[in-house]
Amino acid sequence: MIIDKIVDIYRMLIRGICKFFEIVAAISLVAMMFIVLYNVVMRYFFANSPGWAEELARQCVVVFSFISIALGVRDKGHLALTVVVDKLLARFSLPIEIMNKFLIMCFGIMMSIYMRPFFILLRYNRLPGSGIPVGYTFIIPTAVGILIALIAAYQIYDHFRYGTDEQQRIRLEQAATAAPAGAKES
Repeated sequence: MIIDKIVDIYRMLIRGICKFFEIVAAISLVAMMFIVLYNVVMRYFFANSPGWAEELARQCVVVFSFISIALGVRDKGHLALTVVVDKLLARFSLPIEIMNKFLIMCFGIMMSIYMRPFFILLRYNRLPGSGIPVGYTFIIPTAVGILIALIAAYQIYDHFRYGTDEQQRIRLEQAATAAPAGAKES
């Protein structure tokens, strides 16, 4: 079916974007670690702490944190209270999950839209130690908001196509156990 091919291409594109952001998050985490280590060594051993170290470490935390939010949405790793749905509203679990993903998509869109004014307002202000424009802090949250919306969109499609998250997990487990059995028969 043509729509399945389009969705597969879309999903591969999102995977590539997520891989890029994973690399950026890893670099940000390592950079933060070295910046803080350098700051500690300079402060306690040489009594000369650089003014830019704390600001850059904070920027690295912002980058890492917001990228982690998007990856948590992708991996469905955020906390959820599903007791009521699982026990009392089990037959409504699919519409509730679709609504949940739709709200996440709206959150991503709103995050992208409402970060823009901060960027515009603060783009000429500079951090005193490093000289980095303050508005640049809001670029990553804007990009991550777009990524969250894109991830939620294909998760909504998956719900319509394959059912609830639990049904999708069972389907993937069955496919994983069926593949080695078929390989042994050959």
